[in-house]
Amino acid sequence: MSGSDQNTEREKFSLFLQSGGLKLTSERLIIFNEALATEGHFEADDLLVILKQKGKKTSRATIYRTLEILVQAEILRKVCLNGEAVHFEKTNDQPRHDHMICRNCGKRYEFHLPELQGIQNNLCQRYNFRMQDYCFQIVGLCTDCVEITHEQRN
Repeated sequence: MSGSDQNTEREKFSLFLQSGGLKLTSERLIIFNEALATEGHFEADDLLVILKQKGKKTSRATIYRTLEILVQAEILRKVCLNGEAVHFEKTNDQPRHDHMICRNCGKRYEFHLPELQGIQNNLCQRYNFRMQDYCFQIVGLCTDCVEITHEQRN
C-alpha cells in the first residue's frame, strides 16, 4: 500500500474513532500500521508475533479489539477460511471476494461474483433480515488433487 493510501486509511480510521468517542492511541496506531503492512490474509495472533519480534509491546486483547474496530471502520474485513481461526484482510476499497479452498492441499482461490450480492440482498428483503456480515466459501479438491486422487484409484 502506498504512503498516500495509508495516510488516507489512517485519516479514515482516526475519524471513525472520533465518531465513536475513541482516541487514536499509540498502540492502536502500531496495530493499524502493521495490519496495513501485512499482505494477504492474517490472524490476530500473527500480528502479535510480528509486533513482539519488532519489540513493540501490546496485549493480545488490544490487538483483537483494534482489529474489530478496523473491521467496523471498513479498513479490514473478516475472512472465513474453512473452519480456521478468523482471518483478516485489507479492504483496499475493493469489492469483497470469496474463496474456494482445496481440502487436500489447502490451496486457496479467490473469486468475485457480483451476482452474489444481489442474491444476498433478495434473501434479506424476503425475510426482512438485516445482514451484518456473510461467509461464502467452496471447499473441495483442486485440479492437482483431483488428478492425484484419480491416479491413486487406478
